[in-house]
Amino acid sequence: MRMIIVRHGESEWNRIHRYQGQADSALSELGLRQAEALGERLKNEQIDYIYSSRLQRAARTAQAIAAHHSATPFEYADELLEISHGEWEGKFIDEITARYSEGLREWREHPTRSQMPGGESFSNVLKRTMDFQERAFAKHRDETILVSTHDVIVKILVADSLGMDMDRINRIWVTNASISVIEYGDDLPYLVSLSEACHLGTLASTREGQKAL
Repeated sequence: MRMIIVRHGESEWNRIHRYQGQADSALSELGLRQAEALGERLKNEQIDYIYSSRLQRAARTAQAIAAHHSATPFEYADELLEISHGEWEGKFIDEITARYSEGLREWREHPTRSQMPGGESFSNVLKRTMDFQERAFAKHRDETILVSTHDVIVKILVADSLGMDMDRINRIWVTNASISVIEYGDDLPYLVSLSEACHLGTLASTREGQKAL
């Protein structure tokens, strides 16, 4: 199975450094343009099935790709939702830094033992991501699938393919509307590309410009 993983385009809350989690923030104007550029980049790719988080920032990104693949089956998968940030959702990075500094440090440095107040445990998001991966592989062993999802889900899939310690996932930067590719076979998975964003040009979001992660 070849899995083409895309992170959604920039959302309005990405733009203003506000924590989202499972709050349903729309794509920004830049994010819409990123999604269209992503669709153009992938229009000639063979894609046998499209999966997306139902949150609109990921769904709208997937729809921009699906517009070029009208005959390709499309499915929303709740396993692909972003991790729930609980009480952090809707708060700006400065508020989180001021009120939850120790929790923020733990999330960034040791996510596997972190749980945001009222949010989802890392073990749960890891389980549902791996459940999705296994379900997809069983169904699409000899096919190429497109997965439109969120920062943490992309990082988990990439870290798993590399055999990385999951506590190191926040050392991976995933650009909005970027492409990562993993190939799964009967032996080891192979990370073919990570956060490829050449199609975005000047539309690319910078790491320094996005703080609420």
